[in-house]
Amino acid sequence: MTSFLSGMPLRRIARWGLVLLALYGAGWLLWQARSALLPFVIGAFLAYLFLPLVNRFDRRMPRWAAILLVYVVVLVLVVTFFAFLVPPLVEQITQLIRSLPDLPTLERWANRLLEEYQQLLANLPPNVQAEVQQTVAEVLTSALNTIRTNLLSYLQGIGTFLVNSLLSVASTVAFLLGFFLVPFWLFYVLMDQQAGRDTLNRLLPTGLRADFWSVITIIDADLSGYIRGQLLLGLVVGLAAGIGLGVLNMFGFQVPYVLLLAVIAGVTELIPIIGPIIGAVPAVLLGFIDSPTTGLAVLLLYVGIQQLENNFLVPRIVGDSVGIHPAILMVLLVVCSQVFGILGAILSAPMGAVSRDVFQYLYGRLSEPPRPPGEMPVRLRAAGVAPPPEALEHAARIGAALTPPSAEEEPVALDRQE
Repeated sequence: MTSFLSGMPLRRIARWGLVLLALYGAGWLLWQARSALLPFVIGAFLAYLFLPLVNRFDRRMPRWAAILLVYVVVLVLVVTFFAFLVPPLVEQITQLIRSLPDLPTLERWANRLLEEYQQLLANLPPNVQAEVQQTVAEVLTSALNTIRTNLLSYLQGIGTFLVNSLLSVASTVAFLLGFFLVPFWLFYVLMDQQAGRDTLNRLLPTGLRADFWSVITIIDADLSGYIRGQLLLGLVVGLAAGIGLGVLNMFGFQVPYVLLLAVIAGVTELIPIIGPIIGAVPAVLLGFIDSPTTGLAVLLLYVGIQQLENNFLVPRIVGDSVGIHPAILMVLLVVCSQVFGILGAILSAPMGAVSRDVFQYLYGRLSEPPRPPGEMPVRLRAAGVAPPPEALEHAARIGAALTPPSAEEEPVALDRQE
């Protein structure tokens, strides 16, 4: 190690030390301000969603006008949502809360259960009654102790939360300031997308540029189609559920909270595999509470929406965007939800696809002989994903051709087997 450092110029060592110090300082600042950076994380996600639309409008008008046009469209959608959907949605949630049993009703239910328990106990032999009473007493004592302990923990947690909230006023101000600045920050990000790419490209070592942008292209190809497709699919399924439940009410079925159930169906659609089932459960339960006929009609409606989704909507909106077998996707869903929570459950499919495709690309680059930089995995090439310009420039510079490998050379990981 000493001989390696002695062979390097002092200026190069100092330059690398300066770079590492700058990275450490920037990382430390970002970590300290992480609670106030959520608006910029949301802004980056919005920039990722808006960028294709801005680039499409950019072909027919100046880029600043394209960005403002996208802003106007989004603003109209947001105002429409809050003006026409939020008030009835809040009203339905309030009605649902009011329809829940109150404390006197719960007490009546408890007393009725206690009377039935005593009647059942009176029919048992005396020795069995003593054993049952002792067992029930032990269970109740344990339950009360657990509730007492958990209640104390909850109260302590509430106290800690209040103290932390009072101590984080400055952080709240920074958080609100971040949300105020996000529209302007987002404008500059969308406006200077190519300039930012060129700047980052100049900062990268020449030998890493093609591979870096190839990996970015793979991540974007797996994420963009899936996320935008799932958002559109959730919107379509939510509309279908709302219209279908409204039609059932027109034919005499009594299904309450139509708008709330439609929103639940659209949101849960974002969760792969089990999302449609989760979204159908509340509607079917409310239908059976009204009558078996209503419950059966709601069940048939959601089954029909599911068939429409699987046979018509998914192939055209999402397609085989991730190419992962459903059995493997179920395991990914459980693992990602356990590690990353609800966000991991929603993104389990694209995360699996990104991991697989990046692995295949790096596997090919590390093979003997290595594949050319920019050579996309087979599935992405079949989907029409082109290598990034930096990879094409590198191939032209060294005279390499981006030729497709044979099928047996492609490593298989998480692939969907048709």
